[in-house]
Amino acid sequence: MIDIATLTGSVMVALGEETAGLFANDDDIAESLKKSGEVSEEPLWRMPVTSEHREGIKREASDLNNCGKSRYADASSAAAFLERFLEKPEGVEDAKVPKWAHLDIAGTCINKKIGCTGFGAHLLLDFIKK
Repeated sequence: MIDIATLTGSVMVALGEETAGLFANDDDIAESLKKSGEVSEEPLWRMPVTSEHREGIKREASDLNNCGKSRYADASSAAAFLERFLEKPEGVEDAKVPKWAHLDIAGTCINKKIGCTGFGAHLLLDFIKK
């Protein structure tokens, strides 16, 4: 499962406007996407989702929140929020968590000179072909 979204815009602080953030729960899918990004000239940089990010979206008044407890690492917190919906269902022993990647294109989806870029379309086409 691959999603492309612009959730918080905070990935731009780390990566600017030329490179998209890549969050994944599987090394093979992450590497394949990075290679497709090189071929399509739509670069990706792998970003972390750690236990700190996963814990940071939990709340007492609700199951979880779509942002962390501070303004720091918002892109990783947003990815942890999305990842939460991939968890193995309780009581289903043979269920598997799907391989997943989130491409945060907040910085790359709009170019100041040309407008919307369609970032990720060529990358996904190359990924699917392989």
